[in-house]
Amino acid sequence: MLAKQINVEQYQNPTQWLNKVSLNADYDITQVLTRWGNWARKEAYQQRKVFSLYQSQKKEYKQVCLDKDGLIIDGIISTMKNSKIAKIKEEAKVLIKFYYGDEMIVDDHLYIERSKTQTSSTLIIKPKNLREIAKDLACSEGNIRKIKSSGESYIIGALSMQTILTGTELELLQHLVF
Repeated sequence: MLAKQINVEQYQNPTQWLNKVSLNADYDITQVLTRWGNWARKEAYQQRKVFSLYQSQKKEYKQVCLDKDGLIIDGIISTMKNSKIAKIKEEAKVLIKFYYGDEMIVDDHLYIERSKTQTSSTLIIKPKNLREIAKDLACSEGNIRKIKSSGESYIIGALSMQTILTGTELELLQHLVF
């Protein structure tokens, strides 16, 4: 990650330079979160023992991150969901709906004999686009786009802090093509 360097001596008041510091990631956070969402769906299907549903998904939904990376991002999003700040909770909700998706239970009715029916339920996890999320949350698509962008920035900041504090970064970042 690259941070813009500034010369602190040119500012008399420290608050002047604090507003000018920006943190830019040298990777595309959407690729990282897409792979996290795919990993999370794969884990959910495995947990519910319906792995065949994962296998039948599109190829783009099968590119996953490593378990270690997935758990790190999962922890960050979990922290966002449990935050006391409503804005951060809303960002987490939008990120989950966009990258992981909503879980839907589909009931299938199988007719075995004349009057007997057997019912089975199937769990399907489908990511939503910005328009569908806006409809669910009853706000504009532009507002959802801003919330999603803010949530992605939060994730970039959390991953930057992890790299600074522990000296390790996601292994996924070494394999992404920029």
